[in-house]
Amino acid sequence: MTTLTKDLVKNTAYCRLDLRIGNGAIDVMIYNPLEDNSLLLRHFPLDGDEQEQLKHLETYIYDNPLLLSEFRTVTAIIESRCNIIVPSAIADSCDHLSLLREADPDTDSRASIIDDRLDIFDAHILTPVASPTVNFLHRTFPNIRLHNALYPFTRYCHANLSKGNTVKAFVNIRERAMDLIVMSSTTLRIINRFEYRDINDAAYYILNCTDETDGEISEILIGGVHDKRDALMPLLRKFRPYVMPMIFPSAMFKAGADAMKAPFDLIILPLCE
Repeated sequence: MTTLTKDLVKNTAYCRLDLRIGNGAIDVMIYNPLEDNSLLLRHFPLDGDEQEQLKHLETYIYDNPLLLSEFRTVTAIIESRCNIIVPSAIADSCDHLSLLREADPDTDSRASIIDDRLDIFDAHILTPVASPTVNFLHRTFPNIRLHNALYPFTRYCHANLSKGNTVKAFVNIRERAMDLIVMSSTTLRIINRFEYRDINDAAYYILNCTDETDGEISEILIGGVHDKRDALMPLLRKFRPYVMPMIFPSAMFKAGADAMKAPFDLIILPLCE
């Protein structure tokens, strides 16, 4: 894709810069909510181990000067293999790193912790992220906000629930991983991220996670990569009666045609703040 040069946007002070740092790639979205068809989208692979990926991330940002402009907001969502969900009473009274190391002793003791408050469920998502990556992002974007990629998806799904005790399952499926959330408007039943090799494995994870609550779940809604979603739904419909695609957020249609190509958790981010 073409380099993001400063001449592509007249005034970045009105624009959002949203980043998605995923497993082996970064997605960049620049969007002016006040201007139709303003969305710029880029995808760049981050190959190698953790240290090499950080080097590629640094090079990509420095090689695209538009990213170093002054934006109205800068937000990064991070797809992580490791996170825990804890009640607010525990998160507010205990050391976050200790909680993470209790759940996974391999958690790096030098990691920085992202704390996403889910006030709607009186809970927190705690996510360890390599400190060199967090430090680089804060040096480069002093006012950046960091979230686990599960955070906007959880908020968006909750906003699309009717009030009451209706329970729904929501899936955001990508090329090699997916997020699964089961919730009502007042209760968070399941929130997790799974990696898969085959679409049948993805279906197995969803069926297994919704087995005990199947009688309560009114719908399973699938969003994300279209071809994966379309392959997954027929498999689930053999065992679950109400499997439907998630509707693309109409508020983002005016952003531009590339909005349909953006990762789902990135494109809904402006709607969750």
